[in-house]
Formats: sequence, C-alpha cells, structure tokens
Amino acid sequence: MLIPKGDAIELGKRGSFRDVIRELSDSRFSGYVEVSYKITELSKGKVLFNNGKVVAAGIQRVISKKEVVGSDALRELLTLESCVVDVYALTEENVAKAMEWNKKAVVEELPEEESRVSGGLTEEVITTPDEREAILKKYGIRVPTQEEIDQLIINALEGGYEIIESTAETPVGSFESLKQALEETAELYLGKLSKKVNEVIESCSSTEELVDRFPEITSKAKSLVVFVSRKKIDDMLAEMERIISEYI
Repeated sequence: MLIPKGDAIELGKRGSFRDVIRELSDSRFSGYVEVSYKITELSKGKVLFNNGKVVAAGIQRVISKKEVVGSDALRELLTLESCVVDVYALTEENVAKAMEWNKKAVVEELPEEESRVSGGLTEEVITTPDEREAILKKYGIRVPTQEEIDQLIINALEGGYEIIESTAETPVGSFESLKQALEETAELYLGKLSKKVNEVIESCSSTEELVDRFPEITSKAKSLVVFVSRKKIDDMLAEMERIISEYI
C-alpha cells in the first residue's frame, strides 16, 4: 500500500489485532497502523483508518512478494491474537490521498466469519462508500473513470512477477532527489534496460504526477519480463513504492 508518511504516535503497541482496531475505532483515529508478523512466512500489514473506521487494508509477503488486499487482508490480520503494532497519524487530506491511491485495497465489509466471533467487531468500523466519496470530493481528488480503471487492471496483469537487496537510500528534500532515487533503483535492478522506466520517471513534474503514473512505470517494467526475471521486477516495484511512501 502506498501511504503518505505519518506522524508516529505509538510504537510497539501490543495486543490482539482485533483489540487494536476496537481501540482505534473508539478513539476516532485517522491514520494507519503497521504490523510485522509471521504465519506461513514473514509478512507486513497495513490498515488505513478514517475517523475511527477502516478504509483499506493490505499485506505484503516479504520473501514471495505476494500481495493480499481488502477484506482478505483484514481477515488474516484479525487472526493475530498477539502482535506488535506501530500507529501513525495522518491529516484528513493525507487520508484522502491514501484512499485514492489504494482503491484495490478498499475494505467494503467485515470478513463474514467476524460476525460469528464472540465479542467481534461490527460493520460500524468500516467506512462506507458514501463516506469515502465525501472525503475524496472535499479535497478535489478525482475518481477515475471506468475506462481508466480497466486500463489500470490491464497494466497490472501485463507481464508477471528473484530477490535482491536494494541499496538506494530513502530520498529527502527536493522532488528531484526522489526521482534520482527511483532512477537509481531502476538501474540497480534492470541495468541498461531501465531506460524506458526512467523516461517515465524523468518526465514527471511533481510527486502527484509520479504517483498517478506509477501504473505506467509498472507496465514498462513488466514488459521487460522476457529479459529480466519476474521476481526481480516485482521486487524493484515494491522498493519504488517504499521510497515514494517514505518521501510523501
């Protein structure tokens, strides 16, 4: 999930994940939480909140790079009886940005089995589509057309998905430093084949444009699957998302 960097308000919070959600819901929290854990493999999860309600959820496997989003991600996180969570606050505007950037991770309803859990959550912890639409409208964030959504799906399905360690530092300061860090990451993973990816990055004039065109970067990268391993491409894109998230 791509989320603007928030202000840390509590690190190392302990308890069951269900209890964490209840507490944040009761306090009308806006921001996100991060949790690292291991079931079948080491995973990192994020849940985005808007005014105490869950907006989106996502999980990324550290080794396989498999991604789980939406209600499926929330379902897995709710099985964590003991976990350590970091809590970060966001402004309402940055919550709106994160909502727009993570449409595929939107949680529309609680997992069905949650209603059968004694003392479980209620649907009141889930932000409704109307509430999400109101937030996006307030900050002038445009909802993509169906044609644009279809193109995003096509881009996501193009190409496919080995793992190497990136040495790129998280960018600080100007937008140019962000572009430089992304271009260096592309060169690290793709070598001379990074030209097409870097042309897209270089043509962007703002962070917002770069985020909007990330599906295009993804498409350019995955078109190289004949020459570069799928896992390496996927790992590069995950690293780019991390860099952008730290910058914004």
